[in-house]
Amino acid sequence: MAENRFDPTPVILIVDDQTNDVRILQEAVGELAQVHVADDGRMALEVARFCRPDVVLLDIEMPGMSGFELCRLIKADAKLCDAAILFVSAHTHTENEIQALEQGGIDFIQKPLSIPVARAHVRAHLNLRAEAKRLAYFDALTGLPNHMLLRDRVEQMLQKARRSKSRLALLLLDLDNFKGINDSLGHSTGDLILKEVSQRLSTASRGVDTVSRQGGDEFVILVTDLQRSENISDYVQRLLEIIALPMNIAGNRFDLSACIGISVFPDDGEDLEALYRQADAAMYQAKQEGRNRYRFFSQSIESDARARHLLESHMRSALESGVFEVFYQLRFDVRHAQSRGMEALIRWRRDSGELVSPAAFIPLAEETGLIIPIGKQVLHKACSDAKTLLDRGQRLCVGVNISVVQFREESFLDMVKGVLKETALPPELLELEITEGVLARDIDQARSLLEALKQMGVRIAIDDFGTGYSSLSYLKKLPIDVLKIDQSFVRDMLTDHSDAAIIEAIVRMGQALDLELVAEGVENLEQAEKLLALGCELMQGFYYCRPMPFEQLCACLGLTSAREHQ
Repeated sequence: MAENRFDPTPVILIVDDQTNDVRILQEAVGELAQVHVADDGRMALEVARFCRPDVVLLDIEMPGMSGFELCRLIKADAKLCDAAILFVSAHTHTENEIQALEQGGIDFIQKPLSIPVARAHVRAHLNLRAEAKRLAYFDALTGLPNHMLLRDRVEQMLQKARRSKSRLALLLLDLDNFKGINDSLGHSTGDLILKEVSQRLSTASRGVDTVSRQGGDEFVILVTDLQRSENISDYVQRLLEIIALPMNIAGNRFDLSACIGISVFPDDGEDLEALYRQADAAMYQAKQEGRNRYRFFSQSIESDARARHLLESHMRSALESGVFEVFYQLRFDVRHAQSRGMEALIRWRRDSGELVSPAAFIPLAEETGLIIPIGKQVLHKACSDAKTLLDRGQRLCVGVNISVVQFREESFLDMVKGVLKETALPPELLELEITEGVLARDIDQARSLLEALKQMGVRIAIDDFGTGYSSLSYLKKLPIDVLKIDQSFVRDMLTDHSDAAIIEAIVRMGQALDLELVAEGVENLEQAEKLLALGCELMQGFYYCRPMPFEQLCACLGLTSAREHQ
């Protein structure tokens, strides 16, 4: 089991040119620490830079360099300045004490020396230094090394690896869906889980390796003296299996999983920053592919990471400059041959005029949190355009997709209220489309929020119905107005009997619950006729209308353009 600790033996440096006083001090503190001795200032600096003392016992009067001058030099050295300096002197004049404190000393031991008194002074300061080290270098929750200590360990191991031409690996481990646990059960339960995970990781690691916690649910493991990649693969697989063992926390069972990214020295980087960056890219790749996975860093991953970073940067610029557009796709009542609403769809047009597919940037927008301001921008534009149509005599309800990140944002409800107020759109002409995945996170929270939206008059639609949440009990518990049948069922309904049967079941269930039904992805007359025969009258798809800018929508509806109207 890895200790993941500094050498517990503290270090004391005695600086005194009086042999008898040195002997007494060694007898007083010899059992408390590893002791080094110097009899002048120059020698003391050399020894201190080698042994990095926790406490320095320093005489004032010495040949060549006074204790005051040596104290000043020690405190000016970034690698030595944390040492606690105790002056050992027969000089008890007030001016000596003041000068000692001004140079950085923190205590006095008076000569002639008393062994019990000297030992008590030194023990007290060693205890303070040990606590300071713990706070500075170890994670308060788990007791594992923190980022500062990991950096120190990595630098040491990299130097050793360069000399011996050996390899080491940096593992970045991130728990899957840990934020959901914190949000639903509270941080106290999350903290208990993190402690259990840290214990498991430490138990599974060798004493020469370092397991550290960097914050949140992120752990970094430094694996030294790596011989072959196959060895690290076996070790990482064992870590994933250990994390996956059931946990009993506060009377609840948890079945966790994690993803791990791996970078190797010297293949993937020469320092901690490079190795961490590559391990993070590999870990992200593992997350993208699913849960409970690990990935080694590769050049293709680096290219993907750079592309993601560039995409995020471009998204931020697009948001700031307001170049995101909103297209609209009409929804048709086939039986009565009329428009019955529209769906707002975000589009991103590059400077070249090329449209970027939402599938290429929405997942990253959700991950980075940019979906919050982007979503607000889309909602505001959709409501504003719907109000413009209303003013021109076209009363169309506009559907706006809401991501799980937006839905769980604390200010979401106030944001919707604010947009409706700013645009003066009647609430009943706004339909918020949420996926079943939103409901799976926390059904009680979802119900509370949806009920508040319904009280405002806003309509609620379940998008991509039939592809997500396995339980259908929420349909009768939640204030839902619309079910949108996912296009994956519509696409093959004419050739795949099971898809047709699923659509028929959804239609009957929706009718029984008095819900409006909309079929998505209708691309031909045969599909439309089949859906109508099954009882679904509202349809959306390329057969009727492709997504279009607002000006084109106005023309499609037979209205004058926005510019002419203004």
